[in-house]
Amino acid sequence: MIASQMLTVALLVVVASAWWASPVEAASPGASSPWVEHRLVRRSLFDPSCSGVFDRELLGRLNRVCDDCYNVFRDPKVAMECKSNCFLNPAFIQCLEYLLPEDLHEEYQSHVQVVGK
Repeated sequence: MIASQMLTVALLVVVASAWWASPVEAASPGASSPWVEHRLVRRSLFDPSCSGVFDRELLGRLNRVCDDCYNVFRDPKVAMECKSNCFLNPAFIQCLEYLLPEDLHEEYQSHVQVVGK
């Protein structure tokens, strides 16, 4: 009975420690600062040429336009060109024109200015 209780407690400790560990700590246990790496991993999801304001919501919306455009045309060049130069390119404009109503174009172009240069 006591052995099964100790086994249960040990299992709970293992599960809890795995749950609380961040993905960066699990991926690189020898890292000097897991918080710095975590921040870099989070930012690396987006184009490093975006040197403006880091706004996860805006970047997500802009990325979605490019992802949806890729899903329509199924050409890897579309996704790469659309996101290049922090969305400030003709491919992104073409995707906007194809996917979104005209009254939203200006809003998305202002988002590009915020996250861009």
